[in-house]
Amino acid sequence: MTKKALQDDDMHGLRRTGGLTWSVRLSIPRDRRADAGEAFGAKSGIKQEVIRSLGTRDKQEAIRRRDKALAVMRGDLDAKLVAAGFLPIHGHWQPDWMNEDRLLTEALDARREIRATSDRTDGGDNEMGGTDPRRRLIEGMDYFLDERAEQLEKAGKNPSDYVTRFREIALGQSTPIGPLFDRWMRDVESTIRQQTARGHRLAFRLFGESLAFQDGDGCPSQDPETLLASTSVESVTKRRIGEFPEWLAQRKGLSAKTIQSRISPLKTFWDWLERKGYGETNPWLGATTGLKRRAEVEEKQDREREYTEAELIALLQANPDAHRRWGYGAAIFDLIRLGLLTGARQNELASLTRERIQPPETEGALPMIVVTSEVAKTRNSRRRIPLHPLAQKIIRDRLEALEDHSGDAPLFPECPPGGPDRKRSWTLSKRFTTFRRDVLGKVSDGQLDYHSFRRCFITNMENAQRKGVSACSELIRDHLVGHKPQSLAGSTYATKDFGGDAYSAAIMGMVEKGLPEGGLKALEATQNDRPPYPWV
Repeated sequence: MTKKALQDDDMHGLRRTGGLTWSVRLSIPRDRRADAGEAFGAKSGIKQEVIRSLGTRDKQEAIRRRDKALAVMRGDLDAKLVAAGFLPIHGHWQPDWMNEDRLLTEALDARREIRATSDRTDGGDNEMGGTDPRRRLIEGMDYFLDERAEQLEKAGKNPSDYVTRFREIALGQSTPIGPLFDRWMRDVESTIRQQTARGHRLAFRLFGESLAFQDGDGCPSQDPETLLASTSVESVTKRRIGEFPEWLAQRKGLSAKTIQSRISPLKTFWDWLERKGYGETNPWLGATTGLKRRAEVEEKQDREREYTEAELIALLQANPDAHRRWGYGAAIFDLIRLGLLTGARQNELASLTRERIQPPETEGALPMIVVTSEVAKTRNSRRRIPLHPLAQKIIRDRLEALEDHSGDAPLFPECPPGGPDRKRSWTLSKRFTTFRRDVLGKVSDGQLDYHSFRRCFITNMENAQRKGVSACSELIRDHLVGHKPQSLAGSTYATKDFGGDAYSAAIMGMVEKGLPEGGLKALEATQNDRPPYPWV
């Protein structure tokens, strides 16, 4: 580059006024001059430039003052534009290295490099004395940050926040939780259900709210998630964690079992931080001490259970449409019976399709429903369940009523997918709760739900075995309900599928010998009382 070109570059943006004082000129891009004119109230409606005095007649001093003045002028211009309802002069652009994830990644890389570098002093030279490699590395990082600060100033940005955050993270003084939590969630979301992911985020939010409360902010002015995201890993001490369970119990009224479920994802997240080298010792260790015992006490006081014979008869004899008239009456009627006769979960039944109905394997065996991996809660939940003749009629009637003859046609089309995991039981479970309260009263809350039919099924299998039905063994029962067998022999050495004949014998024996007599009579007597299908 020639000497003249260097001089021109040095003088870029500078001009001299009549009084010989140097000024700096900020040129406004052509496509933004109308916006700037309106923001500044220019009579012509156009503003092409902003000029400010540098307060000096010395050329070299003017050159030194120019960049800082331009940065302030850009900030003022942006403030005027935003106040007038326009975008900043360069939109919302910022250097890609200012991105929060990028800042965190680079600063953490610098931290690892600094920690891996020796701090032992070498010989040095006679004038400067000895220096250690780690100190030289930190000094190099500071030069690097000075260059970025200059770039930020030229872009009209405030460099102090960026430089301060980078140094605090790189030197191990502060590690913001937010970006790391987002990275962790991206890491685990592919292996968990959406509803579980929502639970993780709820735990994150509740802890942020708890920290605000501890800091004396009873009604947080800042969003709890945002507050926790900006909190550093180092500031989450055992003392602050120790107050979280108490706060959840007293301020939020949560049970001990629910408190455990809120603490669990936070502990898992800190385990991940420790593995990745972002934390030292997990402060959540021991945070749930005493909660297991409290949960057991609470469970004894308000324990979920199976239906009694009287409650079962009341539910079977009640017409869902007689209590509330919505399109779920037939679904509730059928699913009560299928739940009792198969022990399957509500979503496993509500998600049944034509292709998941399997014909009998052998003469004398029962047709089966197949619980596939798409709806199975766990790996062991993938299974086949025989259909008792009382259940077969429900399935047959629903198949005949469907106009859609494709394999993936749902047997419960009136139950649309809903919720974060798009489950067909999402809305249905709420409708069943209303029905159950109508029939049994609100006193049943906390003790009875749709899952109680599954508890009835297991209890009835046990009753049938005690009455001599050998087919209703513990191992067969675990296969039918989709539980992992408890014994080592059952879980490791026994076959994973005993065949349709064995499962069919267990289902027939359970209904004949295990089901309460009153419940069986109510099942048979109400076989044809179903409300009409809403789509027929």
